[in-house]
Order: sequence, then C-alpha cells, then structure tokens
Amino acid sequence: MIEVSPDISPKASEHTLPDEEHNNRPQTPFVIRATCIVLAILAIALAYRIHQQNALVSDTRVRLDQANAATDQVKADLAKSNAQSADLQLQLDRAKGLRADLQSQLTKAQGQQSDLQSQLEKARTDLRSQQDKALAQSAGLRAEINQANDGLSQLRRELDQAKGQNGDLMAQLARAQGDIAKLQPLAVKARFLPVSVTFEKPSFWSNEFTMHVRNMNPDPLKVNITIGGSRKAPSASATIEGDGTINIANLPAGAKVVIASEGYDPANLTVQ
Repeated sequence: MIEVSPDISPKASEHTLPDEEHNNRPQTPFVIRATCIVLAILAIALAYRIHQQNALVSDTRVRLDQANAATDQVKADLAKSNAQSADLQLQLDRAKGLRADLQSQLTKAQGQQSDLQSQLEKARTDLRSQQDKALAQSAGLRAEINQANDGLSQLRRELDQAKGQNGDLMAQLARAQGDIAKLQPLAVKARFLPVSVTFEKPSFWSNEFTMHVRNMNPDPLKVNITIGGSRKAPSASATIEGDGTINIANLPAGAKVVIASEGYDPANLTVQ
C-alpha cells in the first residue's frame, strides 16, 4: 500500500521560519545577568577582605600604642632604678667607712687585751720564779718567803685590777658598739650635699674671692647659701640646674659660708 504525502503549502512554510529564527537567537541577557552576579560576588568578597584588613590594621595600631606605653613605663622604671642604685651605692660606701672605723676600734681593743695578757703572763712567770726561789731556800729565809707571799698578794691584786680593767674595757667596747649600732641607721640616712665648691681670685692683688658652686646631680638642686662676714655678698637662695654652676663674687678671705639643702647635711666652708 502506497501512502501519499500531504502537500506542503507555501503558506505553512512561511509560518515555520520565525520559530527557527527564535530558537537560533543568542542568549545575550542571560550572559549579562551571570556576569553581573559574578561581579557582585567578587565585590562582596573584596569588601569583606578590605574590612578584615582594616580590622587587622586597627588591632595592630592598638598593640603598637600599648607597646609604646609599656616601653615608656620601662624607661621610667629604669631611671628610677638607676637613682635608687646610686643612693644605695652611697649608703654602701658610708657603711664601709663605718665598718672600717669599727674594725679599727676592735683592733685597738684586741691590742690592749693582748698587752694585758702579756702582763699577766709576765706576772705569772715572776710569781713562779719567786716561788721556786722561796722553796729552794732554807727555813732561815722564812722572812723572805713571807715577803715573797706579800709580793704575791700584791701581784694578785694587780692581776685582779688588770682583769677588772680588761672587763671594763670590754664593757666599754660593747657599749660603744651598741651606741654605734644605734647611730648606724642615722648615719645611713645622712646624705652629703652633692655640690662641688671652689674659690677663685679675680686677680693676684685682690683680697676678695669668687665662689663657684656646682651641682653634681643631673636634677635641679635648691640651696640656701648663708655668708657671714661679708656686706657685698649677702646670703641668698638659688636653684642650681643639673650639672650647673652658680657664682657668688666679692667674698672676703676668711668668711664663713654655709650651704644647705633639704634632705642633705649642710656644708660649712671658709673662704680661702
């Protein structure tokens, strides 16, 4: 059986062509939308990255400020420690001087004790010698033996006196050491005035001097200068800068100068 294909009219062909053109048209809007989405995602990622970087920079700056503050505190503590070290060194030097003085007194007391011991040994030797002589003599020498006994009694009294003197010396030494121990905290607290003073004549024929007072400390020092026996150079108060010097002129020879500052021992000087 033979089937006959239907005829395709030209009109039907004309309706088919637009559908084929629609299927073959490029997908331009979809590509643009996909590109915009990708760019938006990249922008969001970049913004988040920038936010993280800014947060990291802010945290780094905070830590840097903290480190700088800690460094300044360490520097201040170091300066304070150096000042305390210098003060402790000064106290140590004074304690060493006091120790040397105590050692000298102890050596002197030991020397006195040694002399007393030598005298005692000599007295014992003399006593033994006299006893040997007395035993060697006959009964007719009883008077001499009695005399020797009297000498022995005298020697014993002298020995007792020597022992008493030795005990007194030891007691005096103990009291002196106790007094020194009591005075030692005061001596440690005493502080010498940190100034250097020199006197200078303006000319060979002048009878007046110029006094130069230098501050040996790096910090300013307030001093009160009292001058006796001078009308041209009255007493005054001044603040000397660290490692600075003040000059006071027209000081007559022999004038008494007292330089005082709070917390330090006053310095008594004579113009010469």
